[in-house]
Amino acid sequence: MTSNLLAGRSALIIGGKSGIGAAVARQMTSAGARVAVADIPPNVLPQRFAKTFLECDVRCEASVSVAIGATIEEFGKLDILVNNAAVANGKPFLDMGWEEWNRTLQINLNGVAYGMKHALPHMIERGYGRIINTASQLAHKPAPDNAAYCASKAAVVALSASVAQEVATTGVTVNCVCPGPTDTPMWRGSDEAWKTWKVSQLPIKRVGTPDEIASAYIYLASEGASFMIGQSISPNGGDVMW
Repeated sequence: MTSNLLAGRSALIIGGKSGIGAAVARQMTSAGARVAVADIPPNVLPQRFAKTFLECDVRCEASVSVAIGATIEEFGKLDILVNNAAVANGKPFLDMGWEEWNRTLQINLNGVAYGMKHALPHMIERGYGRIINTASQLAHKPAPDNAAYCASKAAVVALSASVAQEVATTGVTVNCVCPGPTDTPMWRGSDEAWKTWKVSQLPIKRVGTPDEIASAYIYLASEGASFMIGQSISPNGGDVMW
């Protein structure tokens, strides 16, 4: 990675204290960006990964708005927004209560919408911005026993593509990363038998690392990705190909 690829840029990673989000924060910092991380407490992110930690609950629009405003106040601008907060439930559809369904969509979909809604006016006014929303390969290849998660991530892809078209002439790009199986806390908490089976189905025969996934975010955050509009990059070990 070019050490100064994001030099002079400021970034906010919402959902960035662990897993892929933390790897994105590390790599953006290494690439020269000033990085703030917003997440639910406690702050367990080593200070070297980000300049600022902000408490944020993406289920609450006001909380997201405050985090974005605080980042702009801290850095003087916001160039890059990564919407990465997510939850999964791992239940058959008929066993899932509406409370779980609504919570999943609140975090995985509404949280993304809130982030874009409150970052875009600032970015459009400045004539530059990079918004990167975390979806999932399950948006393109849904799996059983995860209906709310799959639905929410497919909606993130569609939402991102729609908004990307609306702002395409403003200097702001909106794109998605759709990770495949990755060694994160969410993966480690999954059923062991299912994980063994899933790895056996991957052409690469292993799951990805957060750093491997984060590289896609660095590209989309760079000036070199100016022609990427409404795209979904899916680092997934060959599980989904197109």
